[in-house]
Amino acid sequence: MAKQQPGPVLTLQPAPQPGWWQTNRHKVLAVLALIVGFLLGQNSTDAPAATNTPPAHTAPADTSTPATP
Repeated sequence: MAKQQPGPVLTLQPAPQPGWWQTNRHKVLAVLALIVGFLLGQNSTDAPAATNTPPAHTAPADTSTPATP
């Protein structure tokens, strides 16, 4: 018969404290997302206004076929 060891074999230990990154990463990523969104929003209004240019072709419409009523 095997000899039993005195005391418990496995003991529960408290979980280690999370590091700074694990504690604050959601805050850092949220601030970065806000900054990137702000910068993208600032640059979206710099598009030139659409100009009203006539079409490139100048030929009249084909009138060889008669119009049907």
